[in-house]
Amino acid sequence: MKPFTFISYSRHCIGFVDDLAHQLELRGFRTWLDYRSLIPGRPWLEQIHKGLDESELLLLVVSPESIASKSVEIEWRYYLESKKRIILLIFQAVDLPPELESLEWVDFRGGYRSALKRLFQRIDSTSAPHRPPPQTGFKAPAVVWLSAVLSVFTAIYSLFAVWTLLIPWVLVPLPAQILKRNFNIGRVQTALWTLSIALFFSIALGLEFGFVNPDPEYDPNAPLLYNLGLIFLYLHFFIIPFVSILLLLILRLPAIQRWGKPEATLPKFANILHPNISNPEPVKFFIDHAPEDGKIAEEIAAELTKYGHSAAEGIESAQEVLVLASRFKSDTEADPEKQVVYPVVVQRTKISAKLSRMQWIDFRKGVRNLDALAQLLPQPARMLAAIGVRPTSGNEGAMPNIVLALVDFLIIAAILHIGSFLSYLFEMTNARLWVYFKSESFEITGLLIVQVLSVAFTGWLIYAMVNSLSGRRGWFASGPRLALGFIVLLFLSYCVGWLGDEMAILLAGYGIDTSEIIFAGIPFLYLFIGYLIMGVAALILRRDLRCWFPAKSGNR
Repeated sequence: MKPFTFISYSRHCIGFVDDLAHQLELRGFRTWLDYRSLIPGRPWLEQIHKGLDESELLLLVVSPESIASKSVEIEWRYYLESKKRIILLIFQAVDLPPELESLEWVDFRGGYRSALKRLFQRIDSTSAPHRPPPQTGFKAPAVVWLSAVLSVFTAIYSLFAVWTLLIPWVLVPLPAQILKRNFNIGRVQTALWTLSIALFFSIALGLEFGFVNPDPEYDPNAPLLYNLGLIFLYLHFFIIPFVSILLLLILRLPAIQRWGKPEATLPKFANILHPNISNPEPVKFFIDHAPEDGKIAEEIAAELTKYGHSAAEGIESAQEVLVLASRFKSDTEADPEKQVVYPVVVQRTKISAKLSRMQWIDFRKGVRNLDALAQLLPQPARMLAAIGVRPTSGNEGAMPNIVLALVDFLIIAAILHIGSFLSYLFEMTNARLWVYFKSESFEITGLLIVQVLSVAFTGWLIYAMVNSLSGRRGWFASGPRLALGFIVLLFLSYCVGWLGDEMAILLAGYGIDTSEIIFAGIPFLYLFIGYLIMGVAALILRRDLRCWFPAKSGNR
């Protein structure tokens, strides 16, 4: 019979642990893993002690963070004192406490599948290991090394997009961050998507400055620097876009998701239990929430009522209290000693000491699986298996996917506006704009001032919209106002393009060919196409957007 297995770990290894638990359960093991086994609404410390008492085998995932963790130490010391079996899973080699040096172990630093096979053999075996566990040395799966090598190319090319600030800031340290497991997957995805766009503008700027030959040909007699430039140019057009896409795909592979820290892993819902309870035992509930979270409360209350639960008139008369924790509310008047209290985190925030002792429900990535919540409200012991979310870190963008997509879309729009306007200014310089400044000073000055103001206002507008979207605060933290912001943004982009056309008409009067002056209108084209795509996505995921925006928006 498979032993009841307790997994002791640090959250820094969550991707590895999540897959490990899945592999164990596929082979018939019953596992105790905090975010799958803890009962919402009850103190978590008591539940951990109970899990340690009832389990028969401790799998200790060894990493610098787990060995340094006081909570993990309490778990393995309890097992040693109880003389129960411990197997070390070497995720990273680290100096071990003397008490752990003689224990059984399996090295997971290389091939994952082969290490799993050795683990199951070790569990079935009764013989002691012949060698002490490794405490030094660095090993990583081959796919990690591949992603690190590919990231070196993107890091080098990001230097040609230094004017964006964001792209080199994210991609230059990426090779080292991959090996250290601490890259931010959200930021990296945005930077890789925008790298090719930014390099396009960098090439355009190079053409305007004369750094790039518009019709380059390899010449063995040319200076080395010239031919190196041709190689970089060739790689940019034919290789780097594919490298960026390939790296994006690799970083999403299961092997990398097991390797990375929480900020390097994609958000994942557990959902290992799919209840089918049409008539659950009715519960009298109360949803404790700030007025700003009223839309979320309405969604939850409607689903609970549909399954026969009834709303209590006050918090004191409720059997179970769901506390919506966000930046607008972080505590409750409910008494966990007399009632079942569910902290429901809908936005990244610091909750009160009272609520922090209770196992919470994570709705930061969107309000979903409410039918499972309603069916299992009388059975909290099974709830996390149906609606649980793999833990995240404070560095992750814990927001619904549609909100993250809108934020990325706005960031790319900002980069496009900056790049296209700089390219446009250099186009004007090459068109000898200043030669005609004396004769057309009023018109040229007016057009340039309005363009600069338009771009500056566009930058401020995008900054304000991103802040409102990500923080659920500010003037644009509502659907209608955000839509108005997008309309104004499109109008400003159109104005910049129209002003560029007016400048081209002015210069054409002096016989200057302005047919290649194209950069002023690119942001409008991007926004027009992007609005169609994002509009469809927002329509499909309108429920997530509706719940994300606070019921009362404004500056706070």
